[in-house]
Amino acid sequence: MIKRQWLSYLFWTGVKVGVAVAAVVAVYAIYLDASLSKHFKTERYQAPALVYAGELRLYPGYPIPQSTLIKTLERIGYNRSNDTEQSGYYSVGNSSVMVHRRPFDFSDGPQMSKRVQINFLNNRVASITSWPSGRELESFRLEPELIGRISTLSKEDRLLVGLEVVPNLLIETLLQVEDRNFYHHQGVSPWAILRALVANLKAGRTVQGGSTLTQQLVKNLYLTREQTLWRKFHEAMMSLVIDYRFDKNTILETYLNEVYFGQDGRNAIHGIGLASQFYFGKQVQELSVYEVALLIGMIKGPSYYDPRRFPERAQERRDTVLKVMFDQDLIAKSTYVAAVQRQLDVRESRRLVEHPYPHYMDIIKREMKTLALPDDWQDTGLKIYTHMDVNAQEAVQKSLAGKLKEDDSALEGAMVVANYRQGTVTALAGGRLSQTVGYNRAIMALRPIGSLIKPVIYATAMQESGVGLHTPVVDEAITLEDKQSKQWQPQNYDKEFKGSLLLYEALVKSRNIPAVRVGVEVGVDTVVDYMRRLGVVTPLEVYPSLTLGSASLTPYAVTRMYSALMNDGRFQPLSAISSITTHQGDVLYRASEKNGEQVFDTKVAYLTKFGLHGVVAEGTASALQRVLAGQKVGGKTGTTNDYRDSWFVAVDGEQVVTAWLGRDDNQPTGLTGSSGALRVVADYYERKPPLSMALNVPEPLKMQRFHERTGQRIPNDCGNGELLPAEEIRLPDNITCEGNIEEKSWWDRLFGG
Repeated sequence: MIKRQWLSYLFWTGVKVGVAVAAVVAVYAIYLDASLSKHFKTERYQAPALVYAGELRLYPGYPIPQSTLIKTLERIGYNRSNDTEQSGYYSVGNSSVMVHRRPFDFSDGPQMSKRVQINFLNNRVASITSWPSGRELESFRLEPELIGRISTLSKEDRLLVGLEVVPNLLIETLLQVEDRNFYHHQGVSPWAILRALVANLKAGRTVQGGSTLTQQLVKNLYLTREQTLWRKFHEAMMSLVIDYRFDKNTILETYLNEVYFGQDGRNAIHGIGLASQFYFGKQVQELSVYEVALLIGMIKGPSYYDPRRFPERAQERRDTVLKVMFDQDLIAKSTYVAAVQRQLDVRESRRLVEHPYPHYMDIIKREMKTLALPDDWQDTGLKIYTHMDVNAQEAVQKSLAGKLKEDDSALEGAMVVANYRQGTVTALAGGRLSQTVGYNRAIMALRPIGSLIKPVIYATAMQESGVGLHTPVVDEAITLEDKQSKQWQPQNYDKEFKGSLLLYEALVKSRNIPAVRVGVEVGVDTVVDYMRRLGVVTPLEVYPSLTLGSASLTPYAVTRMYSALMNDGRFQPLSAISSITTHQGDVLYRASEKNGEQVFDTKVAYLTKFGLHGVVAEGTASALQRVLAGQKVGGKTGTTNDYRDSWFVAVDGEQVVTAWLGRDDNQPTGLTGSSGALRVVADYYERKPPLSMALNVPEPLKMQRFHERTGQRIPNDCGNGELLPAEEIRLPDNITCEGNIEEKSWWDRLFGG
């Protein structure tokens, strides 16, 4: 009797305890369902902003040497081979390059792989032929280089990919290796746990895990690595909830985007999408059989099986996975044998971004702050497509560094390159150390611009007063009051005065006094107003000294100002970002076509451009001609008091190139614009030849010859004077080459000779 009562007591106590435990577990499950499901749906992980350079778009006539294209292909990870059947390979002929472009998600949508032959003639693209069809193409574009990333607070890097782009072979192999019953369990597999327990007991050590993919995902997303019963229980409960609430494909896609694959410095590489690029320089859909096997094998221990540090260990693990693929009929025997015989072939670099461009990245981050991006963009990640021309950027950095190495260690510099037609920044460097962020002088260093202001003064005068390049200006001493109300007597560089000369020569020879006189005549306040319309936002003092460049601007602001002068007088803001999408390709921002404000009319803009060409052709920047190979380029030198600042701005058929050299402590450099900054730009043009300026004279201007002192129209066949564009001026009868009216003889007057 007592025994039966005792058993009954134990039974009912057990029932009560079981009910209580079940109730606690149920409450806990409800709590997890409420909190975990929402978090898993909207905040599974954070993804960085991946920043890409501008794409290289080739077309017949595009100026690019064969060697530059080869260098570009090498830099973005293409392999040279006679066999270009696979994407990611290229071959080289005498005057051609065969390229098999990889598939890539461009800013306007995904593009499939494409094989073309690019033919060259005289350092230009002659034709582009689709292979093997032989069809002539109007254009062809290469995928852009990854130039940087803006990481999340978690320091986790990933490229989110959808399940639809992941190869079936990778998915099938993952399930065979990590969780064969993934589609048949409810998040936890008791049989897998039991099987692992038996295997581990037999081996006397941990040789097999019993965790499902769902459990691995939960552990990676939410839990620590501690080995306790409570953590294992927590993991199991969370796995059950997630499996109940979300379909298997969502869980699998999340796993593929979360799984850890190693370190890139301080940033962790997560997800199959970024791992494909980190180890192979490929998109996930391009992976070969042996590359799939290596990545799947690394999941067991990314550090232990790191192919760069432990290649033998990684290859052994890869071959084990290949054996699983063969045993499960995922690959044929011939494929298996060929894959096993392959050596490991991973990128040598341990960095995802091999060539950092911190100063260009600086303007990307600044521009991002001006755009209306979602606050939670890290949930979807961003792909930021920029206008950077990597070849131009490399040339800028090397040219600037080369000049700075020649001089004392205190000398600093900055360069900006912009496409003035499109209003885009294609290259930028803000100092001697272009590989570190530091002080970005290109956008932060306010320095007096010296003679760079002269084209703006003359353009203002032509716009407001109707003068032209043929107008005579005065080069004689002048006394003015400075901002302290003291007498100010500006001087020319040579301390001499020419008396009277044409505005064209005053610009070409960079004479100071004519610029001061014209600026004061048209009004310093008027010049300031035009500078504002050209994008200058920094303080400007309305004093006569401004006419000799006392205004302080950044190299970036100078580039923006000259871009408007070259863009037919139309101002448009410069931008570095072309478009932004999520990792999945949803467009968040696309730069609209810029109309801009018409600051100077097209006639004035052309006359200014013609004058800038004269500066290089026969003026203070004539030293630049040695590197131009006949290409027409304009420019303007600038030197400030005591040689503290050396400036040069070059303008060609599509770009403005600005270079500045100086010292941060504002001490003299001993460099003029010609002896300093001009040499940097010359080196840049040797590395990246310019596109020639178009100087065809637009209506209503015509080329006419003018006397060099008086500006009088003289016959075009005279050997003296200047041949300049101007609105047509009637040539007086009997005008001589000296600009004098020749008196007719009595015979001519009588008979009309």
